[in-house]
Amino acid sequence: MAKQQYIEPVGEERAGWHKDGESKEKSYTVRMTTAWERFLKEENLPIFKGIGIKDSRDLPRGDWPRVGGKGTYIQLLGTNNDTGMFVVEVPARGALNPQRHLFEERYIVLDGRGSVEVWKEGASAKTSFEWQQWSVFGVPLNANFRIINTASSPALLLAVNSAPRMINTFQNKSFIFDNYFNFEDRFGGNLEDFWKPGEDFEPQPVRGRAQITTNVIPDASTTYLPLDNNRGPGFRWVAPNMVGNTMIQGWIGEYPSGRYAKAHNHAAGAVLVCMRGKGYSFTWPKEEGGLTPWENGKGDLVRMQEYWPGGMISAAPGPANWFHQHFAFGKDPFRIFNYTGNMPGNPASGGGGGGFVEEGQLIRQHAEITDGGNAIPYHMEDPYIRKFFEQKLADEGASLNMPEEVYTAQGANITIMAD
Repeated sequence: MAKQQYIEPVGEERAGWHKDGESKEKSYTVRMTTAWERFLKEENLPIFKGIGIKDSRDLPRGDWPRVGGKGTYIQLLGTNNDTGMFVVEVPARGALNPQRHLFEERYIVLDGRGSVEVWKEGASAKTSFEWQQWSVFGVPLNANFRIINTASSPALLLAVNSAPRMINTFQNKSFIFDNYFNFEDRFGGNLEDFWKPGEDFEPQPVRGRAQITTNVIPDASTTYLPLDNNRGPGFRWVAPNMVGNTMIQGWIGEYPSGRYAKAHNHAAGAVLVCMRGKGYSFTWPKEEGGLTPWENGKGDLVRMQEYWPGGMISAAPGPANWFHQHFAFGKDPFRIFNYTGNMPGNPASGGGGGGFVEEGQLIRQHAEITDGGNAIPYHMEDPYIRKFFEQKLADEGASLNMPEEVYTAQGANITIMAD
């Protein structure tokens, strides 16, 4: 294709392509395809797009020669060109191809059991660990690894990575996939205990909530979560610090049956994956919908997604800040993993607005709007929210388990111990 020549405007004409009055028959909208989007086309896999899905195990999967199994990419609203997600199927009694890539990546096991071999470039010795359903593990940056299925049926794993940001930055696949640099600060030295699950909780940097440093969680659906209470009474929460990641970290949280989160808002990017129980989420644009969208006659702006183990939602699809709220309507606790979240204090990592907080600055995600934060107190929420939740619980044979005092101004910041 011949290169176009730029024509400078004359007089009061405006440069660029646009519709100007009624004299033009069409307007021009030009959007450049990114390196990440070109990469997705080359992979030639199915791509699921939307706000969420009840169970990602139900997605169609296509042959994936590069990886060696079958797979499908997931591109939820608010994540394109920021976070990569996919489901990969590992053949029975088989393995995926050895891989290495210059982006952070983490896996949740949806079905199956097996092991992973991990080794440094130029090293003959390999480290390894085993996985089962609901295991969570991270892959050290640019390390060699191979995922092995030891069961007699196919295994399914859900992955998240920072590939879009890295591929768009360097725009060179060879640099991303054929780079031999070993990150000794992330995967080096004595590796004898590298895959030993962590046990000790510590305060998370910046926010002070619970954190555990571990590169493998054997069963994230049942692992102990410390009491947190930030998103609602009885809410439990921990942030797993895995393989030195800064872009792909996030947190695991759990709501008791019959309880739900305060609505809160932040930028797009947070994707919640269910690992236990049944739940649904509401999400709506902050500016257009306001604090009480149904009362404001804007209920049509609210998006809802039900999801259970293996399902997910883009909590704040964006592009502007969206309020979102999560509900445990089943008889069991509702456990979710914000698996796209960044390490707090990393200002450029995206993934749900974790962002940088100066010393002494208000941590907005801990505070309510009446105190300058981003959460709506229960007593200020739209009445339809509780009414709808109670009906969902009744349909499931469960009941509301919220302390009545949280619906009063005096009880807005009450801390209720979990049952």
